Amino acid sequence: MAERRPGPQDLVLRGRSPRAKFAFGFVVAGLLPLLFLLYLGIPLLVPGAATATLYPRATPAFFFTVVALLGFLQLVGFYVIYTDVIGRLHHGFQQELDRVRAGAAQAAVTVEELRLANFRLREMSHTDELTEVGNRRNFDMRLREEISRSSRFGHAFTLLMVDIDQFKKFNDAFGHPRGDAVLRALGALMRSVSREGDVPCRIGGEEFAFILPETAKPDGMVFAERFRRRVEASLIAPDSETPITVSIGLAAFPDDGKTPDEIVWAADEALYQSKRGGRNRVTLHAGAPEVRSTDRERASRVSP
Repeated sequence: MAERRPGPQDLVLRGRSPRAKFAFGFVVAGLLPLLFLLYLGIPLLVPGAATATLYPRATPAFFFTVVALLGFLQLVGFYVIYTDVIGRLHHGFQQELDRVRAGAAQAAVTVEELRLANFRLREMSHTDELTEVGNRRNFDMRLREEISRSSRFGHAFTLLMVDIDQFKKFNDAFGHPRGDAVLRALGALMRSVSREGDVPCRIGGEEFAFILPETAKPDGMVFAERFRRRVEASLIAPDSETPITVSIGLAAFPDDGKTPDEIVWAADEALYQSKRGGRNRVTLHAGAPEVRSTDRERASRVSP
């Protein structure tokens, strides 16, 4: 709040109370004109008092001077009243206005802070804390949204279910802290290979998923195979000899399912086929044979 600046009210009758200043202004503004009227009425009240000494010759200059003096005294009186009483009221009003403005500014800052806090909470509620990819709630929500959007516009999308191979044995051999490190590394890799619009999620302990909008099966296979190779090449177990590998099952909308339950079931079935087929591989839904490398490389989808 701004400090009070000295004003004319601080220069008039300094040290006097507002009541004394108001009384002085009232006397100056009202009593002196009454005294002048009394002066003019003396001949009516006291016969024979109209002497040349008491009443000089009434010339226009005399009356002009008297009127000017009275007008000046009126201005002085009103000035005192305004600068002290009204001026103080104005200053008080200005202080209250400054307080209101300061409160409004603080409220605006608080609202913005709340908005950012709510945004962060929403992000946290849809993000897996360990891997920093989407959690199961985010996966379910985005899958429903993508099915609705793709149905409306007649587009296809691909769902990948990803599972870390032999992860329970890995945890038993190296401990859960190192297992968590593998999960974090896999989450970082998923984020790095995702395009804008792709949805990487962790949906279980060592189970992950990709929702790939605007992506048909052949292009989804290219993405899945490249991701599998990246995992095998970059995630190494602590013994420096055993690579971390993943098995991937792939299903596409609307060919393999038109509801969330149907397409998740189809991708899960393909994932189990990858597990039963020896792990560290990509499998299409319904036991379809894997796409050959030459076929995958000819697909148009380009992954980072």
